[in-house]
Amino acid sequence: MTYDDPYRLSGRYLDFMITGWWDHHGAAVAEALSALPAGSGPVVDAGAGGGHGTRLIARTLPGAPVLAVEPSPILAAVLLSRVADDPDLRERVTVDGDDLLSAHLPDRIGGMLMANLIGHFGPHERDRLWEDLAPRLAPGAFVLANLPAPTEPEPVERARMTEVRIGERTYVGWAAAEPAGPERLTWHMTYETREGDRVVSSDDVHYDWWTLSEAGLRAETAPHGLRVVPHVPAEADLYKILRED
Repeated sequence: MTYDDPYRLSGRYLDFMITGWWDHHGAAVAEALSALPAGSGPVVDAGAGGGHGTRLIARTLPGAPVLAVEPSPILAAVLLSRVADDPDLRERVTVDGDDLLSAHLPDRIGGMLMANLIGHFGPHERDRLWEDLAPRLAPGAFVLANLPAPTEPEPVERARMTEVRIGERTYVGWAAAEPAGPERLTWHMTYETREGDRVVSSDDVHYDWWTLSEAGLRAETAPHGLRVVPHVPAEADLYKILRED
């Protein structure tokens, strides 16, 4: 099956525009990841993008092997270049270009980071995902996922999400969303490149996103022998998903 890359247009902007999220929440993510058991298998960075989370895993868990999974060709190119440029990452990080449901995961994993990813999977896909991951988690290991707002289908008014200055140009990202059915949103994104008052280019991107609340996450993971534990601070919307045993 051909992968329909939702980032084929926005991928050129996403890596540097998402830096603000990692600046704001990176410490909370690192604190949570530090509780993963040592020597229990590779830690998976699912939906690794350009590698912000991959680098964070490597810094937080020195010596741990990392499997970075990223199906978008444009983001995987950034990721692979970033890994290749760092001698430590080059020794420890393996990049897999499949999507998470198709990736060749080890039989045992020491944990997984799933940052800003879960909304790409519908309910049936998530059910397959939890069924696949539960037996792979080493004792004490967990999946660390965030549930980005909104967690229910509701309109999101158009707003500027980020602005980044690079050289003489400014890159501005706009976002809005509207309900597209039960548990589903359609996001409308605009990525502008500006030089002074002139708009050099503008790309519009639309993609579907599945909403998921904490209650919904608990309900769909429980049948697979998994439990959900919120990680503080609450503003990060981070949750550890662990085996019951």
